[in-house]
Amino acid sequence: MTAIRMAARLSLPDLIASLRRETRRADHHAELIAELRRSALTPACFVPGIEHQAAAAIVRAGLPTVEHRRRTLHRRIDEHLFLDTTARAAVRVLACWDDRAHRVLMHVAELGEPGLWDRIVVHFTQWEMTGRPVPPMAGTRGSAS
Repeated sequence: MTAIRMAARLSLPDLIASLRRETRRADHHAELIAELRRSALTPACFVPGIEHQAAAAIVRAGLPTVEHRRRTLHRRIDEHLFLDTTARAAVRVLACWDDRAHRVLMHVAELGEPGLWDRIVVHFTQWEMTGRPVPPMAGTRGSAS
């Protein structure tokens, strides 16, 4: 991943320290994601909105410390990662279309501080109840992996 940093009047040591922090953050993300993908998944309730194309912006609007990443594993299976590095918590959601049930089934794995999945469910439920407003998507970080 290439990051472009805008540095206004930073000294070389400050710039190097900033780049080191970004590298450590990326390494921590990679370790957290690898551990999430090894974790056991459990069945979970269906949460409307997680599948929305603007999910990253929706999450950022209500949970500003949480980063959302989405990728398609198969034409009927999407993986959603929710990473909260400040709380050292992460959630992995597999959303799978079930032909027999004619609906999306979700399976979840959670790491770190418990409660992130509950916060995600509450946030998307409130989003649904307020009419599904879509926030501006400028600078959508982590919308794809």
